[in-house]
Amino acid sequence: MKLRPHHIYCFHILGLTDPDRGTDYMNVRSEIKRRFVEEEDEIEVNEGPDILCAPCTYYDGTGCNHPKGDEIQVRKWDARILQGLGIEYGQNIDISDMKRLIKQSIPLDFCLSRCPYNRAGACDPYKLPDYF
Repeated sequence: MKLRPHHIYCFHILGLTDPDRGTDYMNVRSEIKRRFVEEEDEIEVNEGPDILCAPCTYYDGTGCNHPKGDEIQVRKWDARILQGLGIEYGQNIDISDMKRLIKQSIPLDFCLSRCPYNRAGACDPYKLPDYF
């Protein structure tokens, strides 16, 4: 399962459902969560758009065009999360190992100092869902 760094990390902390992004997007979100809950599969750390981007209404075919952060900004977030987790693009990591790494790393410095969602009060960078 190819995921970009902020989808590996923020997906669980933010817990946003975003049904306005469409049914296909919601189905992929559900599948990612299921794989994390069941610790099924491994993650390939992807540089750029991934399986969650593809069905998103903010994906323009080449990158993110979300009003809170376009592809350029999102890649900066990804780089900070890569650094915070100590992982690299192209790396394959079992989901169980990734969950341990996330749990050990929470909260990342990026979350506390630079994340726009944290600054807006949209997430708690200290809290992970029960399946962790």
